[in-house]
Amino acid sequence: MRHISDGIAVMYLGKIVELSPSKELYQNPLHPYTQSLISAAPIPDPAVDRKRERILLQGEIPSPMHPPEGCRFCTRCPYAAAVCHEEEPEFTEVSAGHFTACHFVDTTGFHPGKGA
Repeated sequence: MRHISDGIAVMYLGKIVELSPSKELYQNPLHPYTQSLISAAPIPDPAVDRKRERILLQGEIPSPMHPPEGCRFCTRCPYAAAVCHEEEPEFTEVSAGHFTACHFVDTTGFHPGKGA
């Protein structure tokens, strides 16, 4: 996707969780779901691919018919706090053309535990 598109929208359970120019998304993924997806993408160099850390998601996979209250990713997010289960995060522009929906991301970056 990075080489054939100008921008990428990442969706989880029917909601966009991150939208960014493709180069920016691969260099600076902000949403925890995007980070997990990118960590799973194969890298053509086997030596590099073996050394990188994969982000494996845990937790319950929610039903698309009955998504969780608050953030739809809260049941699988390693950083989820009470606010994530109660309030849907706003889709916010954190840098030029880079948007995300996460309670723990602001214009200065990702801050796990900020909303706790």
